Amino acid sequence: MADLDEAIVLGREALELCPQGHPDRSTSLIDLGVCLSTRYKQLGEMADLDEAIVLGREALELCPQGHPDRSRSLNNLAGRLLTRYKQLGAMADLNEAIVLGRDAVDLCLPSHIDWSSSLNHLASAFYTRFMQLRQPDDKKSLFSLYAQLVDAPQLVSSTDLSAARAWIRATEEFQHPSTLLAYETSLRLLMHHLAALPPLPQHLIILKERSASLAVDAFSACLRRGARVRAVELLEQGRSVFWSQLSRLRFPLDDVMASGPAGRLLADEFMHVASLIRIALDSPGADQHGRLCHLNLEMQRIIINIRELPGLSRFLLPSLFSELQHAASGGPVIIVNASQYGCDALVVLLDRDPVHIPLRITQESVRDLSESLHASTERAKKVDVTRELGSLMRNLWDQVVSPIVDFLLTTLPLQSRIWWCPTAEKGQQNLSGLYISSYTPTLSALIRARRPAPSSTAGDGKRFITIGQANAIGQAELLSVGTELANIGQHIGGLASFTQIEGPESIISRVAEELCKTQWVHLACHGLPNRTRPFESAFALHDGHFTIEQIMRCEPENPQFAYLSACHTTVGDEESPDEVIHLASAMQFAGFRSVIGTMWVVDDDETNKITSTFYKHMVDESGCLNHTRAAFALNKTMKSRILYIHLGSYSLCSIAVDVIHCFSAIQDYDPVRVYTP
Repeated sequence: MADLDEAIVLGREALELCPQGHPDRSTSLIDLGVCLSTRYKQLGEMADLDEAIVLGREALELCPQGHPDRSRSLNNLAGRLLTRYKQLGAMADLNEAIVLGRDAVDLCLPSHIDWSSSLNHLASAFYTRFMQLRQPDDKKSLFSLYAQLVDAPQLVSSTDLSAARAWIRATEEFQHPSTLLAYETSLRLLMHHLAALPPLPQHLIILKERSASLAVDAFSACLRRGARVRAVELLEQGRSVFWSQLSRLRFPLDDVMASGPAGRLLADEFMHVASLIRIALDSPGADQHGRLCHLNLEMQRIIINIRELPGLSRFLLPSLFSELQHAASGGPVIIVNASQYGCDALVVLLDRDPVHIPLRITQESVRDLSESLHASTERAKKVDVTRELGSLMRNLWDQVVSPIVDFLLTTLPLQSRIWWCPTAEKGQQNLSGLYISSYTPTLSALIRARRPAPSSTAGDGKRFITIGQANAIGQAELLSVGTELANIGQHIGGLASFTQIEGPESIISRVAEELCKTQWVHLACHGLPNRTRPFESAFALHDGHFTIEQIMRCEPENPQFAYLSACHTTVGDEESPDEVIHLASAMQFAGFRSVIGTMWVVDDDETNKITSTFYKHMVDESGCLNHTRAAFALNKTMKSRILYIHLGSYSLCSIAVDVIHCFSAIQDYDPVRVYTP
């Protein structure tokens, strides 16, 4: 606040140096008005808002028709008058805000830097007046304005995204026919906005602010309108977009560069123009308008040229259902979605349209169950919570799993593969007794994991590395790590080139180096989740934390399987339900086709028993290690436990909202997640 106060003091001094007739007076008025308006938003002092309005009126008088700052001055004054109306209720302020807002929008083309801000202010004013007077024309004008966002240019600012989200809120409130169009537009703008950002973890903050629950709400909106195919497409478009960006999978620049000299040139041009757009968007002002228009046209030209390259006709376009449907080639993919507007399951099948299964649970109930589940697992360190967990799991079975299983039983043979994880009490029906479950963050991730590996023979050229750290600094000792690794060595020794890294040898640099050369890896150490800064989630090694950011830099050679024998390796970011950012997904996006991860604290001795049994089942009929058996092996191993889950290809269910870990905790008290083919 000290900086803002100083800015206002300096702004007043600058204005005093620009008397009437000075060419820079309008600029000084605009800048000081913005500072005062900002302080009002922070402190709520009406004197600041009133003064900002007075300054705004004078600035507008100094910006006649044709002046480059006129649209900005109109928009600023309209927004402040609307704010004052909301505080004091003077209808004259609201009506004037609408008049000024119309003029501001009329002066702005979609390519103008103030366009979406002006549009959003005016739409908000129409909404406010409609709620007060209930005049149908105001409601009509509101949605007519928002519909113009469909024409938003290729370069997208944060105000474009804010306007699109406001459109969504209005359509949901009034159940307007443009609801799906609003979601589609918002997702498209988000994709273009992220395309102009470098792939850095700190930009997850931007994603949190501008896309929270967007994909899951879009999915729900589609199902509420019977658009099941479109629901899959929009969910896939908005799910895990940040991970995809970090993995260079969000847009196929690698494919562009691999297409030949012309592709490499276009890829370089794309990145160069994207960087210029970022700079221009970070430096708003009238002088940037022409430059942004030019950059927008240049970016459109580059994208058109890229789409003319062989195999790249859908560059920067979202996947179609006809492409995503191939994820169900090994069996149905079950998408479980929890939105503020309702909870649903959608079963994606290879030979027909998706099947919609409404669920008898609310998002609030899901959150309550999730909190209870996490609390129970924490108490499990000290007391027996078997009965408590059983009650929670039965509740989940009744409200979430049972309706889906009822459908599967009519279409899918028992012991088939599906992608999720429910549970039941002894003597009652349970999911693992019916089907073999796994997880995938997106359908695209499942399709990628099923692509043929460079080596066609399951046992040839396989390197297997075990990494153990029982005494990480600041962590409790893991007493069974040595025994766990020794048992694995007995099972694996003759089936692959085997390397064991343990104790002082398990340093970050060595682990990162070996990870890039291995096909199979088993990590036995402490897992350290960070639910607020997920890219700092880490494995505890001898010399420090091996974080997700460091894992992302690894590029393993034909990676196949990773077993994460550590606590909390599938705990993600609690504020980003559409993203799947945790240690297990980091290994998957590094390239490992199958990943075993844990949902919470794992007992050291129990884990040792589990892994020993698990690897016995990872050998196929030919006597070779086979990563495609991971879900089968886990299903055989994990009876009456709830530790791990499986993630990867050859799996048939996608959890749409990872914040709802209780959805993924429904497999016979089995905290081991399997992410595999």
